[in-house]
Amino acid sequence: MSRHHNKPLRPGHGPTHGLPHNIYGVLTGTIDGPLSDADDNHVFISVRVAAGKFAGRYKLAFNTESQQGHAPVQYCIHDEPIEMADVPAEGFDSDASLSYSPLGLKQADFRTVQNGRLRTIVHDSALDADLTEALGFTFSDGTGIHDLHYNNGEKPGSSFPNHPDKDGALVFYYLNRFGETRRRWIFIKFDTQTL
Repeated sequence: MSRHHNKPLRPGHGPTHGLPHNIYGVLTGTIDGPLSDADDNHVFISVRVAAGKFAGRYKLAFNTESQQGHAPVQYCIHDEPIEMADVPAEGFDSDASLSYSPLGLKQADFRTVQNGRLRTIVHDSALDADLTEALGFTFSDGTGIHDLHYNNGEKPGSSFPNHPDKDGALVFYYLNRFGETRRRWIFIKFDTQTL
């Protein structure tokens, strides 16, 4: 499975200034500290970018549940072997795109989260990951990325906009494990969205 944005990132030079505010992009870094379950709906992941224009520590907010009364979260996991050339460099890039449908994802690929299962999958996936990547929208203060989910398929009248080619995902990279480099995609959507 590939995505439109598959070129290596090239972090710039200079001091860290945080991420641009409220834009879509991809952030790649190493996990920097334990994952946080500070609220019932998200796992928060601290990611560090070691060098370049976007060097610093950032927060990824990944939906793993829904509050009572909100649309249930559905998820799809996809593991794949990759070449080392497909491993991105650390950094942030706003020249990114991702769209679930062209990747071949279908409604039948998604299952509804039950009993905290997705939270467990995220924690387990992060344990041995060498790199973590998030595709989504930056926070208004530039401190991280959120909306790491399907950002389309909203019905007319929904209070959430559709963003073509700007779907979100969480990706974990495992380098040279048992002679294989691989990545794990975690895709999520809400059951009110259609693919």
